[in-house]
Amino acid sequence: MEISFSTANARYAFGQFDRVSIDNLAFQVEMETEVGYLLRRDDASGLCQQFAHADLARFGQQSRIRVERDYFNPSAASKRLMSSQTSISALTGRPGRRFTKKDLYCQVALGLHAEGLMTFTDTSIKANKAFLLDRVMDIAPDDLPEPGKKFRKSENFAKVPSPRTLRRWLAGLNKFGLIGHLDRVSARGNRGSRLSPSEYALMMEGVRGYMSPDKPTIKTIAEGVKLSFEKENAEREAQGRPKMNAPSRETIRLAVRALDPFLVELKRNGAAAARKKFRPVTTGLSVMRPLERVEIDEWTVDAQTLLESADIYGLFTDEEKHSLGLYFEEHQDPKTGKIKQKKTARWTLTAAICCASRCIVGLVLSRAPNAEAAVQLLQMITTDKGAWVDAVGAHTPWDMHGTPELIVFDGGPAFKSLRFRMAAEDLGVMWEMAMNGVPENRGTIERFFNTCSGDFASRLPGHTFRGIPEKGDGDPEKRAALTLDDLTFALIRWVVEIYHNTEHSGLDNETPVQAWRRLNKLHGVTPPPDSEMMRICFGQEREYRLDKKGITVLGVTYQSEILQTYFRRKNPGAVKVRWHPKDVGAISVLMGEEWCNVPSNDPSLKGVAAQTWLTAVRHVRAGNPKADRLNNAVVREAILAIKARNEVAMAKAGLNLEDWSEDRFKREEMNILASVKFYEPEAPSKTKGELGSELPSVDDLTGEVGDHTEAQAGRKGRNGTSSASSITFEED
Repeated sequence: MEISFSTANARYAFGQFDRVSIDNLAFQVEMETEVGYLLRRDDASGLCQQFAHADLARFGQQSRIRVERDYFNPSAASKRLMSSQTSISALTGRPGRRFTKKDLYCQVALGLHAEGLMTFTDTSIKANKAFLLDRVMDIAPDDLPEPGKKFRKSENFAKVPSPRTLRRWLAGLNKFGLIGHLDRVSARGNRGSRLSPSEYALMMEGVRGYMSPDKPTIKTIAEGVKLSFEKENAEREAQGRPKMNAPSRETIRLAVRALDPFLVELKRNGAAAARKKFRPVTTGLSVMRPLERVEIDEWTVDAQTLLESADIYGLFTDEEKHSLGLYFEEHQDPKTGKIKQKKTARWTLTAAICCASRCIVGLVLSRAPNAEAAVQLLQMITTDKGAWVDAVGAHTPWDMHGTPELIVFDGGPAFKSLRFRMAAEDLGVMWEMAMNGVPENRGTIERFFNTCSGDFASRLPGHTFRGIPEKGDGDPEKRAALTLDDLTFALIRWVVEIYHNTEHSGLDNETPVQAWRRLNKLHGVTPPPDSEMMRICFGQEREYRLDKKGITVLGVTYQSEILQTYFRRKNPGAVKVRWHPKDVGAISVLMGEEWCNVPSNDPSLKGVAAQTWLTAVRHVRAGNPKADRLNNAVVREAILAIKARNEVAMAKAGLNLEDWSEDRFKREEMNILASVKFYEPEAPSKTKGELGSELPSVDDLTGEVGDHTEAQAGRKGRNGTSSASSITFEED
């Protein structure tokens, strides 16, 4: 059933002296026509405007019209002079009690007079005083004074007014209506200052000193004003002039309290504190879809941790530990002058939060803020984080991922970097740089960090607290007991199990997980990029030589038919390569103006991280340091062993920043992979005309260097295959 309201038959009437306000714009009634009303603006312009009856009826239904009857009538103007308020219904407190008392006694007196029981003479009013009081108290409101307080006579219903006062109340009621009961008691007294202009100016000169970053107290200001008056009076006495009257301490205190509160906060505590205290709070962000707005920022974890690790980091070299921040910092003891090693440190957490659901969609730990941490965080937003949950044994899924629509960050160097902004542009993500020094523009992530400081960091040994007064005499460095592995474990468990499952007041007491499930089911999210786009957006770009063997990156050879076709026709020499440290199974090569996907010759490397690959190569080479040829089968077994033994540690390690700078890349290729070639072991082959199979040499199985004899060459010839004819190309 449809409900509609017709304005065809509606017609409003306005009086000659009425003031009509439409959308807070005041008008006077000029004239009425058959079509509508001609209204004149109630200002100096005097412009007239025509309003049709149908338009006025629509405005009335929308509550956009306000009519003040007889506003321009002289008698109504005299009534307005008696009250500073526009509505007597808003009277409260003492003015309301006085108004109610006057009206009750007037109504009871008029009732007794109508019944013929009382006249308005002094004798009759005094004779009916008890009768008048009984009737008033029967209908008086139950408004008793607070314990220890007494009402004034003018506010106490039990105090019967004198005959003259009652007649004055009745006269005001008869002449002005209910407005006649209003009084000017609140305006009584001398509101002006007893100080002369010169005395007031001298006092205010000292009072304004209260607005200072030194934050003086009112007592200090009062003493300073007193000294100023004493100095001025001494000079006046020497000149034979009259002395000034010094203000009292209460006068000075009232003058200080009368200062502009915003200016006081601004001068004493700074612009940020004043903005935080006085900035109006509105509805806030209006976001409905998950990942519609993602805020990212950095926070120094309020906990000291040990600069060591026991899990997969035990497999790292000293240089890799240094790149990850797991190294002891040397510093000089100011007391003894000796060089000591600092074994504890604080980490920087770079986090991303979905403003619609309040879910954390990305976390990266690093020793200091940097652009790579920001890029890794952006990549983590698009990644399902189930591996991290499994690594710490959490029960709540952490599958919040997708391509965000808008990312908001401050003007920090990490987020202003060209690498981060280019990655966001390639993903098709809009980004917005909020104003520096205004954390309210990123209030969601700032509130999360506040929760981290109060709830997460307080659970950790080595908590540094938020400030010196809160820390007291505690020494966080001495109480530090967590390693980086412990911190990573605790952080993931707290975010996934506690924060995501805690009712949030900003979500109407819904948990972030519940909000994500509801919004994701309703709106969905943009899917993450494919593997090739991940390499282009987040990978490392370098130039490599292209030859007939393909391209070799960190000892891994990449080859494809498209790559060799490009080599034969263009012979470019060096090409640009995009390589992702999370997956060495394929690379992206820039051929002309198009990026092409090139898989590794070893299909088993698909999805293998570069760190796992280097660790496996290092372990295989450690068993035979003099070998310059490494067996791929042995390396694959080492990769599987590392994954099986350190799978949990590797997943947690993914939360920490990986350093794949140009220096480290060159160092790895020089130290680990220099002069090393990888080969596939030969499978046992059937010997023609003989019984059994011919096994590969021991050198091939162990990876040691062996002499290529003529027999080996002949064996290859008998098999009828060569290195050139056995190449097959397979697209990933």
